[in-house]
Amino acid sequence: MFDYRAEQTEDKTVLTVNGELTIQNAGAFKNLLAESLEKTGHLVLNLENVTEVDLSCLQLLCSAQLTTTELNRRLTMDGGCAEAFRKAAAESGYLGDEACKQSPCNQSCLGTEADNSLGGV
Repeated sequence: MFDYRAEQTEDKTVLTVNGELTIQNAGAFKNLLAESLEKTGHLVLNLENVTEVDLSCLQLLCSAQLTTTELNRRLTMDGGCAEAFRKAAAESGYLGDEACKQSPCNQSCLGTEADNSLGGV
């Protein structure tokens, strides 16, 4: 199961995602990210209640991070990050010290603890 709640404020949209971020939900998650990024200059993700994550959704988040940079927008994390997300990101090589070669901001693909770009993971 996958669901979400979007809360719009003056300066950002907070998107709280619950459930499974897996290939079965990748299409819906991609559409959700795209629609949210169209409507706001700053998208804040809360993934505290994510129960399962696979590579397909990590790739979507990486792509969304690059897209926000290209569009001069922001994608950040708020709150904690589910252990399932941390584990999948670490096992897939999305966390670490090496910068993403495609990222114009020269940071790791999903950010780091310190930068909170899509970090805090």
